[in-house]
Amino acid sequence: MKETPRDWDSVVSKIVMSSRYTEGLYRLGEFKHIWVIFGFHRQHGTRMKVHPWHDPTVPIVGVFASRSPTRPNKLGLTLVELISVRRNIVTVRGLDAYDGSPVFDLKPDVDEVDC
Repeated sequence: MKETPRDWDSVVSKIVMSSRYTEGLYRLGEFKHIWVIFGFHRQHGTRMKVHPWHDPTVPIVGVFASRSPTRPNKLGLTLVELISVRRNIVTVRGLDAYDGSPVFDLKPDVDEVDC
């Protein structure tokens, strides 16, 4: 198993969408950032209290007061920089998901809505 990157902001990822969704990516490339909703497919178990960022020097908080991946619903949500959209491949920077994580949805970051 690969070590978790300490700086996800520098990680470049390719999201390969099913070809049946290619038409749905039309004009997504006009945005600078998008939201990616994905599944924490490697997480097993849930803890109700966690150290944020898995850092034992940070005080413990409730899971809903953190961004911990050990969540009851296993859904991840990350705002990423959009690098490109080519056919059914969306390339992004800053996605904090492992290779093979299921992607459920992509949404553009719209300043008027996402403040």
